[in-house]
Parts: sequence; C-alpha cells; structure tokens
Amino acid sequence: MSRQTLTADVAQYLSLEEELVVSVIDEFLLRLHRGAVEYEGLNGDYIGEQLSWDIAPQGYYHVLGFLEWFATCYSWNPGTANEYLGRMGGATRWAPFRHQRDSWTESADYKRIRASRRLGE
Repeated sequence: MSRQTLTADVAQYLSLEEELVVSVIDEFLLRLHRGAVEYEGLNGDYIGEQLSWDIAPQGYYHVLGFLEWFATCYSWNPGTANEYLGRMGGATRWAPFRHQRDSWTESADYKRIRASRRLGE
C-alpha cells in the first residue's frame, strides 16, 4: 500500500500546488526554530509565552498535542537530532541548511540550557 507524503496530502486537501505547501512548511519551521532559539521573553519559554501569539489557535493546539505525544513516545536527549540527520543522508545532505543558523542570536536562556546539558547537570 502506497502512502502519500504529508505535504502532498496537505496540498491535495487545500487544493494547492505541492511546491507551494513545501515552501510554506519549510519557511514556517525555519522561523519556528529561529523563534525558539532566539526567544528572550519573561522566562525564556517560547512555547508558553510567545508561540500562542505567533500562530492560530488550531495550530497551537496541535503543536502542543504533537509535543505531548512526542514526549510520551520518545526518549530524546541532546544530540539525538544529529543521530536522526546522520541516518537520513549525513552532513552533505544537511549542509545547505546549516548557514541559515549563522545569523541567529541564541538567547541567554538557550545558551545556559545547552551548556548545562553538555555538563550533565
């Protein structure tokens, strides 16, 4: 049984070109990632303090649902993303996207959290 990709499914449902859907999803996820990395805010909680203002209520509801499902089903530690990326083609496949982070300014909270996790605290 053949399964249609998620982007193809969304394109079909919304009667849009799949290329457009791919472009919108890619740009959205890039900006979501950047927003989380750069967010300063009150407590540094991008999801709780800002994301609900950045996206529509339905999207926010489903992002939280996805995160809850993800947290329940997966053991995720720092470095796991690199493992997944390595399985899906290695550094050469992902190199074209690395430069997108070069101009980002990591928030103080993000730097602190990353440092503490590297130290095993």
